[in-house]
Amino acid sequence: MAGTLLYTVHEKGGVEGEVEFVREGFSVLAFIFTVLWLWVRRAWLAGFVVLGIYLLLVFGQRAMGVPEYLNWAIQAVVAVGVGIFGRDFQRAALTRRGFVETGVSTGDSIEEAEMRYFGKRINQLAVLPPDVHASTPHGAAPHCTAPVIPA
Repeated sequence: MAGTLLYTVHEKGGVEGEVEFVREGFSVLAFIFTVLWLWVRRAWLAGFVVLGIYLLLVFGQRAMGVPEYLNWAIQAVVAVGVGIFGRDFQRAALTRRGFVETGVSTGDSIEEAEMRYFGKRINQLAVLPPDVHASTPHGAAPHCTAPVIPA
């Protein structure tokens, strides 16, 4: 048993729209395949920034005589940074594409986290009256305010 993993849930388009689950924590694949991992996750801006850093390192080594060991050290620091913050870059890209973070889910795998999240979601939708489903985004309960009682 690997342990319970934490996922943030991002939705676009309400009840019938797209849903993305983004895992929390360090990404080994982002550490190894920095630019490619960012582009596959559609974090284009971060991918181009990291590619620019790598190109500057190559230019710096050739044009200014930067030692090769320093070049490798900086590349390793960038790769560790992408491994640590890559999922945050992915969340930012989702936000730019119109997704809204709607919750958090846990599970031993992404399938279990999805089942838990959608199971809770179905229960919430079953409790709400039918007119609320169409009027509120994401099937959430409408914001209720207490009546003002004059003094």
